[in-house]
Amino acid sequence: KNQGISAIILTPHYRHGFFSFPKEEIEEHFMRLSGVAKGLGIKITLGTEYHVNSHIVEAFDRGRCRTLAGTRYVLCEYSHDSEYSYIYQMSQELIFHGYIPVLAHVERYQALYDLAAAEELKNLGVWITVNADAVLGLEGSASKRYCKKMLKEDYVDVIASDSHGIKNRACHMLKCFEMVSKKFDDDLADRLFISNPSKILMGEIQ
Repeated sequence: KNQGISAIILTPHYRHGFFSFPKEEIEEHFMRLSGVAKGLGIKITLGTEYHVNSHIVEAFDRGRCRTLAGTRYVLCEYSHDSEYSYIYQMSQELIFHGYIPVLAHVERYQALYDLAAAEELKNLGVWITVNADAVLGLEGSASKRYCKKMLKEDYVDVIASDSHGIKNRACHMLKCFEMVSKKFDDDLADRLFISNPSKILMGEIQ
């Protein structure tokens, strides 16, 4: 709240054979947190960070996993060494079935260090996110340089916190917002931190 955040999509990980938390447990924790968030004036809603496999469409069609805020947006995570052809194929599959893929922390994917690949995914209809910590350089100089290039080319749709706690992977959204405003411009910062995330929350199509 002190960083100006007014809405959060909580995205528990789902990875077959690794992370698969019971929906009932997630709902219970969500309800416990809702009262606290409401008292702070923060809207919280649920989603899933889905480590992509061939069953992704079925998982969302059958409601085993949650789309972002109940919309058609799906947060997709890949392994750092996933091949570009696979990322493209699975993105295409989701779009064919009416979903909008939102790629989590693309600065971690070697296949997308070729900016032409990122551009092709954007043209396909994929949303691209980078982490605030990567933009700030807290995840290394290579990630920072990559994010700078992506921002300059206007390939980024959303900057996300990827926050996991108040110590490990703490939230640095305000610091990142201020940096983007200063190094680029206020309009870009507003789009990446406010207007585009609002479109996801409301289920609007870009």
